Amino acid sequence: MSELVMRLALRETHAAFGAAFGVRRGWEVPLHYGDPGAEYAALREAAAAFDLSWRSRVMVTGPDAGEVVAAALVGRAGELEEGRAGRFALLDREGTIADLVLAARTGSAAFLLSGEPERRGVLAAALEAAVGEGYEVRIEDRTVTTCGVGLAGPGAAAAMAQHVAEALPGRLGALQCAAFEFHGFRALAVRGSSTGEDGFELVLAPAVGSHLLGTLRAAGVAVAGWEALEAARVEACIPAWSPDLEAGLSPAEADLDVLLGIPGGREGRILAAFLLEGEPVAPGTPVVDGEGRPVGEVRSCLRAPGLKATAGLAIMETAAAYPGAALRAGGAQLLVAAKPLYRRRTEGSPQRW
Repeated sequence: MSELVMRLALRETHAAFGAAFGVRRGWEVPLHYGDPGAEYAALREAAAAFDLSWRSRVMVTGPDAGEVVAAALVGRAGELEEGRAGRFALLDREGTIADLVLAARTGSAAFLLSGEPERRGVLAAALEAAVGEGYEVRIEDRTVTTCGVGLAGPGAAAAMAQHVAEALPGRLGALQCAAFEFHGFRALAVRGSSTGEDGFELVLAPAVGSHLLGTLRAAGVAVAGWEALEAARVEACIPAWSPDLEAGLSPAEADLDVLLGIPGGREGRILAAFLLEGEPVAPGTPVVDGEGRPVGEVRSCLRAPGLKATAGLAIMETAAAYPGAALRAGGAQLLVAAKPLYRRRTEGSPQRW
């Protein structure tokens, strides 16, 4: 029996824009709109809008919402101040990462959690399991009833101010959130992105999301598909559940313990960045040292336009994963590189993931 493939609420909007579709991580998504290279260039040089609806969205509300969120996630999610957001991990019983979650405290007793698409059920189950006896809390999966729209790039703030909500960029610092109105409809914005650029992640009703994308596109803002976004993600060295984390990594092995401020757990290997001679290789391709001894395996791997090279992430023995180490994968030379692979060199740093 074939696996269920989810369809975006804005699919017809993307089709009208000329999208070419493909299935990625359980969702049918727009791969590109005819020119993925131009979409990537817009993301790096100006601004690009894109659909993020494939990420899970769960609302937790009620007097005990903070306690539930704090119990389910590792970190201090329950201590977020109203109007703040943060990145957190959900761990399984073995201490490996089960989901990566963007949590935003949208009210005094309200949290919106957004996680990896494959882990939607896992996140919901963890939240339900964290509800103690007598708690007053409501957990609602809003993945299907809402949509997510991203806007990122060095010109994202200007595009947001000009075409979406004039005051919003000035109100939001990195990893802050706020409700706003777009043409009379309420929406939520979180400042942050997974592209190595400044950006905003918006949560809206599907009809409003369609109108927003149409407004931006009509104003000359590029719309970017999966291929451009995936290249940006890998260049920024941001792990995805599939293919990077599904092998079962602790926070230390995923190289996220320091970034997220959480205990590392099991050590001995690490998710390292690399540059590869030649064409991309498939996830699972062994990484070997100069003597042919296996020291890891490739996970994400693609052509990185911003680097003009093949790049990716690989799980490796920590001792072999130092920047500058020369290894091999798929018969080609692999060079371990420092993270992130892409870093904006102009004044003003990108939003920290």
